[in-house]
Amino acid sequence: MFGNRKFSMNKNTGVPRRRFSIGDPSANETSSKIHRQFRASNPGHLPHAGLDPTRASTGVVWCTERAAEHGFLEEPEKWANLGQGAPEVDDEIEGSFPRPTTIDVSIANREYGPTAGIKPLRAAVARMYNEMHRQGKDSQYSWENVAIVPGGRAGLIRIAAVLNNAYVGFFIPDYTAYNEMMSLFKNVSIHPSPSTCAPFLLKQLSLLPFPPLFRKRTATISIPMSLPTRLLVGTSVILTSNPRNPTGRVVANPELAEIQDICRGRATLISDEFYAGYNYTSDCDGTVISAADNIEDVDEDDVLIIDGLTKRFRLPDGELPGSLDPRNSSSYRSCGSYLDGGANAPFQEAAVPMLEPSLVRKEMQALQRHFRVSAMPDHLHPTLNH
Repeated sequence: MFGNRKFSMNKNTGVPRRRFSIGDPSANETSSKIHRQFRASNPGHLPHAGLDPTRASTGVVWCTERAAEHGFLEEPEKWANLGQGAPEVDDEIEGSFPRPTTIDVSIANREYGPTAGIKPLRAAVARMYNEMHRQGKDSQYSWENVAIVPGGRAGLIRIAAVLNNAYVGFFIPDYTAYNEMMSLFKNVSIHPSPSTCAPFLLKQLSLLPFPPLFRKRTATISIPMSLPTRLLVGTSVILTSNPRNPTGRVVANPELAEIQDICRGRATLISDEFYAGYNYTSDCDGTVISAADNIEDVDEDDVLIIDGLTKRFRLPDGELPGSLDPRNSSSYRSCGSYLDGGANAPFQEAAVPMLEPSLVRKEMQALQRHFRVSAMPDHLHPTLNH
């Protein structure tokens, strides 16, 4: 009955404590009702003890796998990837700078790189954000506010890993991986809420602990002057993408500034800005909407900004996201040593010249002209326009 199966035995009773699977159940076992009941009675009795099969494949991965079975990977130019935020990666967009086709690997870059990223790239990210979002402001980002990570999901996982016991609120529809990522961590309790526009976000934020007589108003919603303290204690972290993934909904100023004012001193705001370059609210002038515009003190405001090369620089295979955070939040940068090991150093070096501010501005103008929303209905099936 137990042929080809290994057990860890309880020395006192001689009873197996745990089964370590080395294969699928035999035909005799699967035909036995008693054995099937045994397998179903406890997760540890399953063919692969301790593994959760429900995490094997989520929406985007499942969609891509099915497409691959029908030739997507062999002839991607014949497909449109609507299951993922996959930008065009060629050099045919007018006004866009050419992407690198080769990358030099120096002897120094054969070594392990720092888990927070190489200093030249961190400094380039800080300079770009200062030029585009901190003009005329006393508080400026430095390289010490920046971390480079090996992917957007890696960045979010780092954030989740360093959160204290926290209620995390995010608003659906939004990036489908938020729920799966955050649910991995026992220190985090996630609370998705339906939301289609900024007023819903403001209403959710009104549940944060405010001082008495605090009042904020928008054109469509007002936050109560005061609520019983026992009803206010709760959400301490807000996670949102802007523009919203997948709807494309943008929260711009003054709504964005108001959200940050409400969070300031009361909750940490995590702003996922991977699609920030896809902004069509300013006549395609290259303007990028970012929470960085409204931060008062880059070293004190509890705002984490995540951005990268994947979407607006159209380099999904060389992700290299950067995060901007208060300078004293070193745990986010250092936890890469046990989570992901840090980003690829040669890719980081190659990315430095791409972030020259004037080049980025021209790139965003080209991106916005090419993908402007006014042209999108021409490429959609008629039923999707309604």
